[in-house]
Amino acid sequence: MRGIILVLVLLLSTLSCLDLAQARPGGGHSSAGHGSSSPSGSSSSGSFSYNRSYSSGNYSTGTPVQVKPVSLVISLLFVIVLIILLKRLENRQVFTAAPTAVNRAAQQQKIKSGLESLKQSAPNFSGILFLDFVHSLYGKFYSYSTHPEFSYLSPFLSAELQQHFRQAQPWTINEVVINGIRWQEINTQDIEIESICLVIDANYTLHLQGKPTRYAVTERWLLHRKKGLLSPEPDKMQTLCCPYCGAPAHFTDAGKCGHCGSIVHQGEMQWCLGKRVVLRTTALAADDLVSYAEEQGTELATIKQADLTGQMLGFQQLHALPDWDTFWQAFVDDIVKAYFLTIYAHWSTRDWQAVRHLLSDRLYEANSFWLNLYAENNWFNRLDDLKITQVELVKIEQDKFYEAITVRVFASCYDYTEDAAGKLIGGSKRALRRYSEYWTFVRRTNAQPHTAPYSLTQCPQCGAPADNMGQTGECGYCGSKISTGQFSWVLFLIMQDDVYEG
Repeated sequence: MRGIILVLVLLLSTLSCLDLAQARPGGGHSSAGHGSSSPSGSSSSGSFSYNRSYSSGNYSTGTPVQVKPVSLVISLLFVIVLIILLKRLENRQVFTAAPTAVNRAAQQQKIKSGLESLKQSAPNFSGILFLDFVHSLYGKFYSYSTHPEFSYLSPFLSAELQQHFRQAQPWTINEVVINGIRWQEINTQDIEIESICLVIDANYTLHLQGKPTRYAVTERWLLHRKKGLLSPEPDKMQTLCCPYCGAPAHFTDAGKCGHCGSIVHQGEMQWCLGKRVVLRTTALAADDLVSYAEEQGTELATIKQADLTGQMLGFQQLHALPDWDTFWQAFVDDIVKAYFLTIYAHWSTRDWQAVRHLLSDRLYEANSFWLNLYAENNWFNRLDDLKITQVELVKIEQDKFYEAITVRVFASCYDYTEDAAGKLIGGSKRALRRYSEYWTFVRRTNAQPHTAPYSLTQCPQCGAPADNMGQTGECGYCGSKISTGQFSWVLFLIMQDDVYEG
C-alpha cells in the first residue's frame, strides 16, 4: 500500500510539471450540513453537494487542447495506479467507532469528578446556574457582536475574541436559540485557573447586507476563571450583570461598570469565554420546520448515572423520605406525566404562555421562537393521541442551590403539521410515531415539599390561577418569579435520545 501511494505521489508531482495550463478546470465547492432538533423530537439530517465548473478565462474555446505523447503515457499510468489503489481500499474492512457503555461511564465519571472538584474549591458552584450563565452569555455574544454594545461584555470575553469581532464586517444576529449544551471537559488541575469546555448546539438568524439567513451551528466554548473563586448568588448567575452591584452588564472596553464604576477584569470575578471554535454550520430553509425524518435513538439503551442507586439514597435521606417508591410514583404521576401531557397539549395549540410557569426561562424562550415561526405560517404541529408508555429514572444531581432529576420518557403520538384549514403540511395522521426524550426537572433545594398533588393551573406560591404569568415567569397576582424553581419543579431541559450523553 505504501508503495502504491508513493508512486501515486510521484506521478502527481510529475503531472504538476507538465504543460497542461490550457486544460486546467475551475474549482469546485462543497457544503455540509447537520440537523437541528424540534420539541416534538426530530432527528439529524445532512446534505452534501458538489459543483464543478470551467472558467472560460483558463483556455481558448476555439483551439483544441494540445496534449503531448509523454503526457498520454503518464496519464495512462496514473489511471492504472489509481484503479489499483481504489480496488485495495474497496477490499479493506471499515470499522466505525461508537461510544460504548464503558466509554460513556468513564466520561460521566470524569465530568462528575470535575464538578465535585469545583464544588470543593467553590461551594457556591452550581452546574444548573453555570448553564444559565452560558445561555445568557451566548445570546448576548451574538446579538451584540459587531455592534457598540459588544463592549458591555468585556469582563466575560477574552481580549482576542473582542478584537476579532470588532474587526469583523457589520452584521446583525437575532432570534438566538440554544438547542442543547453538553459538558465536554472540566479542568481544575491548574494552579491559577479552572476551566470548563462545553459543546453548544444552537441556531440564529444572520442579517448580512439586508439578507436574513437562518443557521444551525455547533460550537465548542472554553470558559475559565480564577481558581477557587466564590460563585455569585443565583440572581447574579442567571443574568449577565456586574458582580459588584448586580446591575445589567454595561461595561467599557476596560471592564469598568457603567453603574457603580467598579473595574472587573476577565475571569477574576466571573467566568470568561477564552476560546470559541465553530465545529459545524448549516444554512436552514423554511422547509426544515416541517421535515419529518425517522426517529433516531429510540431503540438505544437508556444512559443512566453510574452511581444512580447512591444518589437515590442520598436524595431520600436529605428529604427524610420514608421510602423511595412512594416519592417516585408521585413524581412520575404529578410531575413527569402531568407536565409532559400538559406542555405538549399547549404546544399543539400554540398556547405556549399557558405553561409559562412550568418551564425554565431558557426552555420557554427557545421554544417560543419555533412557535412564532409556526404562527407566521399559520401552521400547527399536532401531537394527537399522545400517550406515555414508560418513564425511567436516569440521573439525580444536587448542589448548594439546586437539585435536578432527569428521566427518559417513552411516548407515542400521531405527529404532523397542518395549516389553519386542516391541510397536511408534513408528518402523518395515520402512522403512529414512537419516540423517547430525556427531560430534566429542577427546583431550589429549599423549595417546600408538596403533600398534595400539584395543580398545574395554579401559582405554586399564592394559589391564584396561572392565567396571568408574565413573559419573565412572574405571577401577575403575587409577583413571585416561578420559573426559577423556587416554589416547585420546573422543566429545565429536553434532550433527544440520539444526542443525550449523560
